[in-house]
Amino acid sequence: MEWLAAVLSFVGGLIAAALGAYAVTKTNKQLMAADIRARWDAALFEHSEAFAASTRALRHHAERFDRSEDKEERREALDEAHQGMRLACEQLRLLGSPRVQIAARTVIHHAYAVRVQGEEGRDPRAGKGPSKPPIGRLNDALQEFYRAVREQLRADDPEAVIHDDDLDVIEHGLQPLTWSNRSQSA
Repeated sequence: MEWLAAVLSFVGGLIAAALGAYAVTKTNKQLMAADIRARWDAALFEHSEAFAASTRALRHHAERFDRSEDKEERREALDEAHQGMRLACEQLRLLGSPRVQIAARTVIHHAYAVRVQGEEGRDPRAGKGPSKPPIGRLNDALQEFYRAVREQLRADDPEAVIHDDDLDVIEHGLQPLTWSNRSQSA
């Protein structure tokens, strides 16, 4: 009988060690996956932030191009912002979901029209889609980009991004302007 007790103790020890090893392995895999996810999320946030900042800079310089005293300097700033957008977009292709990638490419598409309108005073895509001006199309594309990034980052209510055109939500008492009343250079 002593040998049976010894065998049962040994088998019990093996089972306990196996269960412990399984629990440790599973926990380590989960921690590693969470660590990798956190690094990807941080990189996605960083490149999305750079993309949005470059887009806003491009819009800013395009809207002020006509009023600029030094058009060459303004054009260089536009080039720099456009290049920043393209670089960040390529980085987002590595990190972003298909929705993020499509949204970023759409922003670049409409940012080009904003730039041409600022520099040349014409909409290169007039009559090819929605009847909004390039800035309105860019705002809509940025809205989708923000939502896509927030969704991938698992933000609470990722669709709840206030649109640039929703001034009445941003500050009570302000009424949103119709497209014809909006400044094309503000």
